[in-house]
Amino acid sequence: METPVMINETTKRYSRITAGRDFVVGDIHGCFELFRSELERVNFDPATDRCFSVGDLIDRGPDSKAALSWLAKPWFHACLGNHEKMLLSAANDRGARSTWIAFIGGEWWVHTDVAMQTQFREVIARLPLALEVETAHGFVGIVHADVPEDMSWPYFTAALETRDASACETALWSRRRAQGFVNTGVSGIDHVICGHTISPDRRPHTVGNVHFIDTGAFLMDGHSKLTLLPLDDLRFK
Repeated sequence: METPVMINETTKRYSRITAGRDFVVGDIHGCFELFRSELERVNFDPATDRCFSVGDLIDRGPDSKAALSWLAKPWFHACLGNHEKMLLSAANDRGARSTWIAFIGGEWWVHTDVAMQTQFREVIARLPLALEVETAHGFVGIVHADVPEDMSWPYFTAALETRDASACETALWSRRRAQGFVNTGVSGIDHVICGHTISPDRRPHTVGNVHFIDTGAFLMDGHSKLTLLPLDDLRFK
């Protein structure tokens, strides 16, 4: 596997692979056995294939601690999700910590030893806010929640580099496009893939060239589903 080229500390670019396949997985939320099953279903080959994550690897599901071992795999690449951001914020903000643990799925943290907590912070602090993947047919951007409606992809990644508050907030938290308040796509890139907002029908949906693939992996209501999207399924002009 090739070493990613760091554009800046907030965006990572991955060059095209000439052998193997690329996939993007939706919000895992601790459901790593479900993720493993999806990889087996598509005959994922860790020697040649890659998998990119929209973030939210932790909280709500049964095994958040497993995120560390998955992040150590050379073929698995994730961007920061809002739940990872909450883990980082909890270190220095007692109120944020209480809210995360009591209401947002962070209760597993209480039962995690100090050494593992330190390792989690170190690993997650290195996650970028966005990924950019070159394919045989074009470029795919990956970000947890969304891109601001008035920003092209190049402008967005430049804004992330300067820690622009609006760009960072949108990257981690926005639901406007996913919920229908924005009906256009993102210019300057072929496709963008996001998670964060669970589709009402538990199926991926698309707005312009932006694909929302959080389908509720952690929901224990008989309809839980984790989307593993092959980039070859995307249509390029």
